[in-house]
Amino acid sequence: MENFTYIVETENLNKKYKNKLAVNNVNMHIKKGDIYGFVGENGAGKTTIIRLITDLAIPSSGTIKILGIDRKDPNIINARKKIGAIVESVSLNKGLTAINNLKTQCNLTNSIKTDEELIKLLEKVGLNYSDISNKKAKNFSLGMRQRLGLAMCMVSDPEVILLDEPMNGLDPQGIIEMRETIISLNKSGVTFLISSHILSELAKICNRIGFISHGELLEEISMEDLHAKARRKLIIKSENTKDLQGKLIKEFAFKECEQDDSKVIIYDNFDINSMMAYLVKNKITVSDFYIKEETIEDYYMSLIVKGIK
Repeated sequence: MENFTYIVETENLNKKYKNKLAVNNVNMHIKKGDIYGFVGENGAGKTTIIRLITDLAIPSSGTIKILGIDRKDPNIINARKKIGAIVESVSLNKGLTAINNLKTQCNLTNSIKTDEELIKLLEKVGLNYSDISNKKAKNFSLGMRQRLGLAMCMVSDPEVILLDEPMNGLDPQGIIEMRETIISLNKSGVTFLISSHILSELAKICNRIGFISHGELLEEISMEDLHAKARRKLIIKSENTKDLQGKLIKEFAFKECEQDDSKVIIYDNFDINSMMAYLVKNKITVSDFYIKEETIEDYYMSLIVKGIK
């Protein structure tokens, strides 16, 4: 019986290279069945964290648990066998066919699979064996190589797969095929951690998102909550925003109304005509008054700005 809450978990995870803190106090939580999107700009620390989880790098401090087992526990060896990963690029022999690449991977991971099982594995990631049986990997498209890489991850029957920028370089068709493959594998019980700097693409497949910038995990949030936060808002610019915020809350009973030195932002449902009538009637001078439809990318960028501050 499983006795862990998170299939992958980090606590106060740090990684320092000389004088640079590449990973700064990261607390990550991935539940079984998640497709967890790991979003950040290039150099944010995404690949470093994946390397730490897969033991390709050693933490400077902090804790990593896989299937509830701490990385310092001797049983972590068995837990790591439940992880598949493609870090930075797909590692395959371009001079071999797809099935021979899978056989090589079986030898490396001590996995026993029949030819029939390997063919089914290729079909599972969207590679039709009859079309590629004699085709060497060097003649595959980038998308086909990525899916072959996924199949190679699957030979050891992992519970979780970590993918580092799997959409990079793919054409639109390749992106769609990779997306469909990930969703299909997830439905069969595989948990995913997928890093990317393209939030809009991850939003199509992930149920949870972790935002990272400059080595810090800024927030973990469900896609449902993310879409709720990225929404329509009214922005009013005025000289005395604190006084204006108080008046608006008193008049309209707004529950989600914030202000800074230059503007008041209202997230509640609001009636534009009523608002404008109120401002005119009370002779309140404003320098700007407009509605903004915030995107999930806008929300992410606001997090980065707050993080920098």
